[in-house]
Formats: sequence, C-alpha cells, structure tokens
Amino acid sequence: MKIIPEKEEFLRETVRNAIALNPLVSIRKMQELVEHNIGRSISDKYVAKLMMKVRRQAIVQSDRKKMNERLAEVREKHRILLDHLNRIVYWKWDFQKEYGLPEPKCRDRFSAMRLISQMELALFRAELDAGMFEDKRAAVEEMLRQGILPIDLHEQVVGVFRRWTLGSAESRQGNEAQILPLK
Repeated sequence: MKIIPEKEEFLRETVRNAIALNPLVSIRKMQELVEHNIGRSISDKYVAKLMMKVRRQAIVQSDRKKMNERLAEVREKHRILLDHLNRIVYWKWDFQKEYGLPEPKCRDRFSAMRLISQMELALFRAELDAGMFEDKRAAVEEMLRQGILPIDLHEQVVGVFRRWTLGSAESRQGNEAQILPLK
C-alpha cells in the first residue's frame, strides 16, 4: 500500500521527535508511540524503515553542514531560549499581559539565571572546541620559529624580498632626496 507523502512526512516527524527524546528507542516502543499518535496500527517493518530513513537523513544533513552554519543555528536557538529565560529573570507586569507569563517565584528566577549561565558556557565551549577563537598570528609565529611556513605566506615573504632593492649607499641617498617631509 502506497502512503501519500504528507502522511509519511507526518510519520517521519513523529519518529524524529521520539528518536530525539530517546535515541535508543526500540522498534516495538516506537510502534506503540506512532500508533498512539495516529490512532491506527502500523507495521513494525514500516516503523523500522522510517527509523532508518530518519537516522540516515540526520547523518546526511550533519555531513553537509559546515561548522559555522551549525554554530549559527545553535546560537539562534539559544537566542530564542535566552529571550524567554530573560523574561523570567527580569519579569515585569507587562509580561503577564503580553506573553501570559505569571509572576515567577524567586526559586524560578534563580533556576532561570543558572540555566542562562549554563547555556552561555555550553555555547562558549562549543565555539572553543570548533576553533572560533584561535589566534592565527600565534600559529604563524610558531611556524616561523620552527622554520616552517605555509605556502601562501612563503610566497608573500618571497614577493616582499623581491621588491626590496638592496642597492649601494649612493642609490639609497638618491631615494632619500625624493622623500618629502610631512608637515
């Protein structure tokens, strides 16, 4: 029996959400979850096929993304969560009207503060692990000390030496006369 793409996409989304919550979910448990969501029985073979498709799609998508793109997505998700948490920490009466957010208890505010700091630290560690803060100058200086130069830097240095003219003292005196003092 052929399943229309819209229904299959709904089923995939259900499977994707269940896998996100529990990556080690069994096929039988997934079958129960899907049956509960759609209100009909579904074949365990089809559920296994959907689970494989979802996992394969996640791998393909993660391979295609570059590190900076993925970090940008994480930053955006953090931004949305931080906005909500900041509304809890810096609650005003206007937030009750605008967002339906009741006045948080002191314990909730402290929990939100702790969560904000944990999220910021996690994002910082991810950026650090990705090499976002590496100082390229320090790496180049280390290579210079070791006598190893990257090819593009080596070509730049050679080009600079070719443009320099190490002539005699008379030719340098002639060039000094052409330089006008700044006023």
